[in-house]
Amino acid sequence: MVKLIISGHGEISTGIVSAVNMIFGENDNVIAVPFKKGEGLEDIKKHYESALKNYPTEEGILFLVDLFGGSPYNAAIQLAYGDENIDIVTGVNLPMVLEALGMAETSSLKELVDHLKESVPESFKIFSEQTQQLANQEDNEEDDLL
Repeated sequence: MVKLIISGHGEISTGIVSAVNMIFGENDNVIAVPFKKGEGLEDIKKHYESALKNYPTEEGILFLVDLFGGSPYNAAIQLAYGDENIDIVTGVNLPMVLEALGMAETSSLKELVDHLKESVPESFKIFSEQTQQLANQEDNEEDDLL
């Protein structure tokens, strides 16, 4: 079972985990670790270390953080470097976490990361493009009738 640690600047992680709990119900396999105003790299690293005490790394730990190169990411890389059971994915959002949590029980860490790499771009939709595709599809269907 891969455990998920969600982090980012401000309360983004607590908001995402709150939404996850609303959809999936309470889940011990995902934890929010916020990076609060006034904290530094060492503070967030200590928060991570505290969270990891409850999650054995042998099962796999996936950090889902907001920004590549931000403090939550930089603290996580200090823990992940050299540990094949820990990985980090940036750009955390609710669809990503739902997708990860849905696979976390049955996938290895590598399988989960590979799946997210392929599936997460599918959650990015632009309304104007979607409506244009629908209009084009309807035009093509009308042409097929002729």
